[in-house]
Amino acid sequence: MSDLLRELWSRAECEEPVFSAEEIEWSPPGQFELLCDLGLLKETDRATWARCEACGDGHVENVAWVQNATTGRSAPFVPCPENGGAAVSIERLRRWAIDLDAIAQATRRALGLIGNDSALLPGRVWFLGRRHVAGRFRDFFFVLGAAREDEHMLWDRCRQIEDAPSPVILVPSQTPSERRAPAFRLADLASITDDRIVVDLDYLGEALPSERGVTPAKTMASFRVPADATWADLRLVVREHTIVARLRDREQEFGFEDLGLSGIDDRLWQLLCSFARLGGQTPARSRTVSEKGAATFRKQVSDLRQRLSTVFPIDGEPIRAVHGTGGYRCLFQISLDRTDGFPVQPERWEECRFIELPDGRIAISVRTKEVFATRTISEETARRTDLEAAERYGVRTEEYDLRALGLADQSSRPTAEGRTLLEFLRDGGKLARRGDDKDILRLAQRLRDWMGLDAEPFQFTRSRTLWSTLFESSSHRKSSRRS
Repeated sequence: MSDLLRELWSRAECEEPVFSAEEIEWSPPGQFELLCDLGLLKETDRATWARCEACGDGHVENVAWVQNATTGRSAPFVPCPENGGAAVSIERLRRWAIDLDAIAQATRRALGLIGNDSALLPGRVWFLGRRHVAGRFRDFFFVLGAAREDEHMLWDRCRQIEDAPSPVILVPSQTPSERRAPAFRLADLASITDDRIVVDLDYLGEALPSERGVTPAKTMASFRVPADATWADLRLVVREHTIVARLRDREQEFGFEDLGLSGIDDRLWQLLCSFARLGGQTPARSRTVSEKGAATFRKQVSDLRQRLSTVFPIDGEPIRAVHGTGGYRCLFQISLDRTDGFPVQPERWEECRFIELPDGRIAISVRTKEVFATRTISEETARRTDLEAAERYGVRTEEYDLRALGLADQSSRPTAEGRTLLEFLRDGGKLARRGDDKDILRLAQRLRDWMGLDAEPFQFTRSRTLWSTLFESSSHRKSSRRS
């Protein structure tokens, strides 16, 4: 007796995954009907060969269709050395194929995966979706024929598996000969109940390498995206405690809990804010950064990739490494909320300093004053007495990409106002232009909005036709011109 439920997984690996009428006939009662009801089996083309039943040899021959001269109907026959030919019942030629797409969808539902699923290589590789397992988010792939001779072709043509931060490969019954990622057999994990496929998720959680350092996401929100959406379509605006996501005609706001974050001290939130301040691209790795520090940062970027891919189920990676620099670039647009601007509002422009760094970012520094409580000490008793207010001074510095300041387009090309700011910085805060220069006037408005000051950041000397910054200006890059 053939157990169809057990045979399903091994038969799915075949280049022609079908069951014959004879196998169906000898299967346990109810199994064939169950697989058909679940959509896992569908009738396909009739068999082109059959076993002869007219003699005792049981030989197998190709089926020939012979037309009856009287009725005009064709009937199947197989040649027989003893009897010349033997009729074959059409019922014996019926076959049922395994619907591989249906298995992929049923497995996706059984695992409770989210994100846009897709057939990466029709009939061989499917992306099923992602979920949080064993301490981090993981991408699940369903792969057929992972042990065939053309196995290498699967990995070469499906770079999504290589690019996924933490891929998990599910196969019907044959695991890859070269382990590119953790691989599991559905023959070991899956069972079929009355109405669905069930996968042992607890076993997966125990078998996968645990990464408990990642903050578990208890309640994750998800942003519905069109099937053809790309990361370039997405824009994130980071506010004080939320982010606003915009994609085409949709907009949605997400809080810490929606993103699976613990709050403003969560390291992934801090990393997201850093990307926003820098306009979506981190600077090249400094030579002073240790290998351990670099590895920690890579891990944080990897975790943020997974978190974003879960909330925004878009194909591909949201953050890519900039080859040879140690930096990273977001494929989506990201910026701080323009109403936020610099985190500390100065009292006047003279307390500010703008410096162009070697990598093109702008470092903005502001002298700050902090009022704090302290206790006075009595000279008579040498004991602490009442609390009194005291002041201390410091410097707050933030680094921004020109895109974050609204002074460059998404390709990092400076706008006219951005080029004007760079000229100021490279010429020590001086720029010879007319008093009604529109680029300077627009730049002044942008800087006032960003720093939260009403006063003008520039002054104009009419006799010299010269503009000067009221803030300290310098650059690590040489100017190509001098006024």
